[in-house]
Amino acid sequence: MSPVFSMNSKKPFGTYASEKMFSWEFNTHWVYKNKKNFAEASKSIEGKRNLYFIIANELILSDEDVNAMLNYLSEGNQLFIAANDIDYKLLDTLSVKVDDGSSLPSLFGNADDANLMRRTNLYFADTARNSNRQYGFFYYPFTENFSNFDSSQINILGLGDKKKPDFISFTHGNGRIFLHLHPAAFSNYFLIKEDNHEYVQNVLSYLNADRKTIYWDDYYRMGIYPSESFSSLGVFFKYPPLKWALLIIIFTALAYIITSLNRRQRVIPVIPPNTNSSLSFVDTIGRLYLQHKDHHNIVHKMVTYFMEKIRTRYYLNTAHVNSEFISSLSRKSGVQETEVKSLFQYINQLQEAPEISDEQLLELNNRMLPFFKT
Repeated sequence: MSPVFSMNSKKPFGTYASEKMFSWEFNTHWVYKNKKNFAEASKSIEGKRNLYFIIANELILSDEDVNAMLNYLSEGNQLFIAANDIDYKLLDTLSVKVDDGSSLPSLFGNADDANLMRRTNLYFADTARNSNRQYGFFYYPFTENFSNFDSSQINILGLGDKKKPDFISFTHGNGRIFLHLHPAAFSNYFLIKEDNHEYVQNVLSYLNADRKTIYWDDYYRMGIYPSESFSSLGVFFKYPPLKWALLIIIFTALAYIITSLNRRQRVIPVIPPNTNSSLSFVDTIGRLYLQHKDHHNIVHKMVTYFMEKIRTRYYLNTAHVNSEFISSLSRKSGVQETEVKSLFQYINQLQEAPEISDEQLLELNNRMLPFFKT
């Protein structure tokens, strides 16, 4: 998670202590807190001798913000920026570049790892004014530095961990701008270590204490992108490496789509649904018996099935069909006792008959049906 340098925060990477030091240095008990981008905030800033502080992890500016800053400086005001990443549009306008300070691995070993925390230090360039002492704490190395600038126009005020410029100032119009690459040096965490509060005091000593109004930024510290030009694609096109990566992905996707148009989908055969073969088997056997006119066999199977149902459904013993059996079956099935008695008489009649017609089979079936409906 990136540090959030809030003037109201007493957390390690808050700037509560720095804001109090600014108030004491400039003999004021009030610092205006601004929550707008610079283009909007500058509209309410009048006159000269104003001081505007920006302490942020990443400073992202629009073209309008950059122009407003240059006009603000030209009118005789001061601008102080401390950020790990300062927008390239402002740096290009001021003809300043930033080097991240990293080095490539050599053949005989690896370069220093800037991502490993250790004792890191800051120095002042003017040793006659601020002595040669160092201010440091346990943190990631302060390796970023300014490079490729006109030394005749720019004053080097401070040095980073590798004793390269990380704090510079120069005039623009009637005003002056201060750029610092390590905002963590203004955090509560840095100030409470050793005598590091002297570092911030010495930084403030470079500023003109006769300031009319002090403005403390509370907008850019949150890493907000310019609303007038922000879009999800705008972030990619802002940085050339991301821009080319996005274009390569788009062209690769288009090429894949175009080449895939030539592919044909294999026809998927229609699988017929499964049929109930048991019903087909019963229907086939039934037709076979009817075609052979083997009605005695059919009656025998119908009676056998009927008796099995009586045993499993009504829990009656079918070994002896007598008056007690008929009475119990009538009571449990709900069929009149006369009908039950008539059914078994009809079964006996069919079993003893020399010939059985289709109508008699149908009659037997109809008499059996009431016992399966209840």
